[in-house]
Amino acid sequence: MLFSIESCVLGKEKLGEIDYLVELLTPKGKIWAVAKGAQKSRRRFLNLLEDLTFLRAHLRRSKKGNLPILEKVDLLFLSERARRDLKTYIFFSYVSEVLSKISYSGLSSDYFEFIKKFIKEIDLYGVPFLAKTYFEQKLLLYLGMALNWESCVKCGRIPNRLAFLNISSGGILCVDCKTERNQPVERPVLELLQNIARLPVCFKNLENLEKSKIFEEKYLKKACEISEISFFFFLPFEIKSLKFLKNLNNGVGDEED
Repeated sequence: MLFSIESCVLGKEKLGEIDYLVELLTPKGKIWAVAKGAQKSRRRFLNLLEDLTFLRAHLRRSKKGNLPILEKVDLLFLSERARRDLKTYIFFSYVSEVLSKISYSGLSSDYFEFIKKFIKEIDLYGVPFLAKTYFEQKLLLYLGMALNWESCVKCGRIPNRLAFLNISSGGILCVDCKTERNQPVERPVLELLQNIARLPVCFKNLENLEKSKIFEEKYLKKACEISEISFFFFLPFEIKSLKFLKNLNNGVGDEED
């Protein structure tokens, strides 16, 4: 039985001497499929099984009831920028590695559409400094783990000047509810995180935040630091590409060639 579904390639690995095991993200969850003979013959796939390529995958159920067979693919979207820009390539490696680690049980098709729009924005505009922070905060939102950056998670009060981070409680605390171990968050950093959480997928808005006179470079970097800490608090897995990404992303507002 043959069926087709829109898919995003998250990765592949060799299966025996001639096949590939391909990991696909779909609007209905994650699928692993076997691309028969893909190591030896590239004719059917034309190098389309690369990370974060969007395809219409045509799959056939295995007679033995094991993994489906990837019969062929139709290209829907392939990032040209990732082929010529090292920073984009490494950022895509980070995104695909994170997505590959996450369980997709219960996630909606809206999540798939977010990933697709996000990747297309990267292809159009490159990688803004806040792209990683935006990705992390939106992913936590879709996973039901988003932190409350708006008000104190204990009393509900909106902090006027200074808030205090308490990840295990799910967000920020006000001055009256904080403890000595809570990390202070300056108002500009808090406002930046609030703005990122509210934004739709539009990198022009991210760039505007980066260039805003309100948010100095130190606040941008601090927001990114807090985001990464909160992200890996809930998703504590090792991401090999993170080190390379951070080495490249050591400046704010880098210009694209």
